[in-house]
Amino acid sequence: MLPIYYYFLPKKSRVFIEVIPFGGSIDDTCLTYYVRDELAESIRIGCLVEVPFRNAVDYAIITSLESSDIPENPKSIVRIITPLPLLAPYQIRSIFESSSYYFVHVHHILSLFLSKSLVKYLEKKDFVALKIPPSPSGRGSGWGLWEKKESSTNSIRFYHHTGNDTFSDVIRNHIDGRTIVAFPDDFAIDAYLKLHPINPETTLVIPDKLTETKKYKAFCSVYNGEKNIIIWTRRILYYNLSHYENILYIEDSLHSKAMRFWHSYKHLDILQRMATNSDFRITILSTLPSIGSMYMLHTGVYKKL
Repeated sequence: MLPIYYYFLPKKSRVFIEVIPFGGSIDDTCLTYYVRDELAESIRIGCLVEVPFRNAVDYAIITSLESSDIPENPKSIVRIITPLPLLAPYQIRSIFESSSYYFVHVHHILSLFLSKSLVKYLEKKDFVALKIPPSPSGRGSGWGLWEKKESSTNSIRFYHHTGNDTFSDVIRNHIDGRTIVAFPDDFAIDAYLKLHPINPETTLVIPDKLTETKKYKAFCSVYNGEKNIIIWTRRILYYNLSHYENILYIEDSLHSKAMRFWHSYKHLDILQRMATNSDFRITILSTLPSIGSMYMLHTGVYKKL
């Protein structure tokens, strides 16, 4: 009888990822799960998955495709809900930095950038309104739009308006290329539009008060980069702005904070983290700078124009 030889193929090493569940987190850290082999090639940073969390299944955003802290009995993700990255890497880095800075659980900061209700609406529509970005070269997909913004030396430019020109003219003159304009409120937007009517083919104006349906449409419009110019309030800072190059922030010291989960967040803090984690060309325009802005200008954090 001939001897029988058994050949054993080496077992594939598991792919471990880090995620932020929407329903909870531990301080400013994420949780580790593993990905089954058949799903490993479909995941990327920022995409949405379902994970077992506590005694239920919860949404989660992938924040890293590797983990150095492997739990003793790791759990597997349940499924990939969408391979499209809803959040860009610069947003994820800003979320963790804001969590550490404010001593707030990271899933609360995540909800500023992407609410669970919006995710449910996107899933209800099967994510069909979100488009894979085209490649600048015309070949393949343009995920580089999401991945290229990594700069730790980016400076915020500051313009203190003291001249004779109207402030609305100053704002208009700073709009160049694909630009986001963040006003303090709807009243400031209305005042600007009276003097500078928009071209609806190139510019999108989003009011601050939105229904769930309009929030969904606004998210898709910004995500897809449908217009060259978007005019909105501070809320725009928390959206995926990967299609855009310039951010104009109209400073108003009376509208400097946002409240959520009993915490106050300064919009300028979020803007500063966007600057350190991306290569956006960020400019603050102000007629009456706040004390905080003047300090940033004096210490060289802001670059004076």
